[in-house]
Amino acid sequence: MTYALLGYLLTLIASFVTESRAKPGSARPWRQPPMACLLHALATAQIYTLLLGLTGRIGFSTVVSMGLAALLVFASNAKMGALLEPLVFSDLFLTRQLIRYPRLYFPFVGGGSWWLSALAGLLLLIGFGLDHPQPRHFRLEALISLLLISVAMMPVARMLRLQLRAVSDQARLGFFASFYAGLINGMRPATTRDLESALGRSPFAVEPSKDILDAGPSPDVILIQSESFFDARRLGPEVRPELLQHFDRACRESVCWGDLAVPAFGANTMRSEFAVLSGLPPAAQGYAAYYPYTFVRHTVPSLAGWYRQQGYLTSFIHPYHADFFGRDRVMPCLQFQQFIDIKNFGSEDYQGPYVGDRAVAGRIIEQLQAAEQSGQPCFVMAVTMENHGPLHLEQVSPHESTRYHAFGDGSRLNDLTAYLRHLEHADQMIGQLLDYLTRRSRPAVVCFYGDHVPALPDLFADLGKPQSVTDYFIWHSAARPESTHSKLNADGLGQRLIQVSAPGSCLLSSPTP
Repeated sequence: MTYALLGYLLTLIASFVTESRAKPGSARPWRQPPMACLLHALATAQIYTLLLGLTGRIGFSTVVSMGLAALLVFASNAKMGALLEPLVFSDLFLTRQLIRYPRLYFPFVGGGSWWLSALAGLLLLIGFGLDHPQPRHFRLEALISLLLISVAMMPVARMLRLQLRAVSDQARLGFFASFYAGLINGMRPATTRDLESALGRSPFAVEPSKDILDAGPSPDVILIQSESFFDARRLGPEVRPELLQHFDRACRESVCWGDLAVPAFGANTMRSEFAVLSGLPPAAQGYAAYYPYTFVRHTVPSLAGWYRQQGYLTSFIHPYHADFFGRDRVMPCLQFQQFIDIKNFGSEDYQGPYVGDRAVAGRIIEQLQAAEQSGQPCFVMAVTMENHGPLHLEQVSPHESTRYHAFGDGSRLNDLTAYLRHLEHADQMIGQLLDYLTRRSRPAVVCFYGDHVPALPDLFADLGKPQSVTDYFIWHSAARPESTHSKLNADGLGQRLIQVSAPGSCLLSSPTP
């Protein structure tokens, strides 16, 4: 038992040393709240005693516990470098996606890490064989200790309620305490109940008024969440101004357009998606804010549900696997009647590694035509995929960059060139839809926005990282008002869309920024 305690002390000291390497930085142990240090110590003991109970090997458990702590910090730093956010508890829910769709995750870690992982695995196997196993009763005692430690962690974690701002929580409590406090508090059944309660008070929980229902023919409504879309001309005059000519036309003709503050940077698409569909800001979502789809279990009020109550057919289009982010389970809960996923696209629809935006526009048009034949208005939400990273894996032709920007050539700029190539296709998608809807007799509203800025860490290291702000516009085929520029939050976009799409709304006053 003495050797087991010594192994734990070594593991605990190593974990605090490892935490000091976490980015963007954690408070030193003596500056953390006492309960944060205690939770850190208990979390380290939990992993250590679990390994002792499973293997009965003290030296092996000590080394593996140290390695797991280092691995968590390594993964957190990699995420911080690309997405400006350290590892949070809900990232554990992505494990299944990481295994099933490795292209979306592993390339950000770096190739050299594979060799280190293989070497570490080999050394662990050798260490396991050489380490002396303890008697059977030792393993039983370790498992009993594990149970007691796990129980003790609950009230300690309750005392460390997070602000749910990952960077500041880590700076205040330390990486391990903030991670485990999120895990323990976030996985309580109360998280689901609190989210459902908040959704019950959302702007879309109110039934449409009789005035709206009786006001006249309802326009079709198209809501497009464009992968990684933002006006890249903000990066500097080197980006060709004509790159987004259809987007510029849409803004000129729109009821409103401008900057959109989104709750994501570089990834975590579902956060922006859920904010728009739920009308809830992250602060109202509680612990569910990092990965809200995990906690949507039943039919809840949503933007799609609001339109459905008006007699709209509601469709969701996403040219990727339906189970990604659990959308196949969540979208019916958000009151979409139909889900069109990657199975509805062919090989000819691809642009690079993913289905292209123009193919998605084609499916939107097909949905509108089908709804027109039925005589019902249609609400279609499309979440595009073409511009999804990792962009540095895409092929770029020699001198292709000159078509899109004047920053020059070179491997560090290839991902920018690939990004702007797909951005041009998103712009063409806008033109394709607006041209079709302008020729059509039935009125329609298009709301287009970006879910987050792209994950381009090398480029942003040179040019400066943009804020979590993308772009949006809301265009009405039957309205040509004076276009209004205003900044919105993602959770307010759906409410503004409802205002614009209400019959007779073409003369709506300007929204409040």
